[in-house]
Amino acid sequence: MDINRIINIVKAIPKNKLQDDKTIRKAIQEAGKAAGKTFSDAELNKYVRQFKGFAQGGSSLSLLSMLLKSGVTKSQIDDIRKKIGRK
Repeated sequence: MDINRIINIVKAIPKNKLQDDKTIRKAIQEAGKAAGKTFSDAELNKYVRQFKGFAQGGSSLSLLSMLLKSGVTKSQIDDIRKKIGRK
């Protein structure tokens, strides 16, 4: 999984589109392709809801849990933290 590419896909979403289902679906599909995955409509809908919840100020712990469940390693999470300036 190329975390840098996924981060860039998410960063490319304009702030005024962070609640737009169509834009978020497209970004999730691109991130899935970057990770070598395809998602069903049900999965996409679930991920769109999760993304919108997080974009509205969701807990970073819930995001961390979701990333770990999806196969992201602790070292990849540490890399993400460094890239976004969190310790």
